[in-house]
Amino acid sequence: MRIYVTAALGILIIFAIAPSGGAMDCTSQFSADQRQVYASLSPSNRHILSTQIKDKKGEPASCNFQRGLLDILANYSPDKRDADFKQLLDHLLIHTP
Repeated sequence: MRIYVTAALGILIIFAIAPSGGAMDCTSQFSADQRQVYASLSPSNRHILSTQIKDKKGEPASCNFQRGLLDILANYSPDKRDADFKQLLDHLLIHTP
């Protein structure tokens, strides 16, 4: 009986922690234009966008927020997007390195 309770508790803990531990993959929700902008960012900036930007509550940025940020970056030329993303990151966004 004790083994069953311990196993059930372990499974419950795993399911409770798993959603908060991983970043949500929003790339499947991006439009074709947003995917193009996302692909033009450096790998480190793509990582920051998908995992390190937080809202004011400390939660990871929602997919809607990421899509909106990509829409803003679409206004910049592809060769300047990384620099402009870094500027937005340094001056406007909350991120955890």
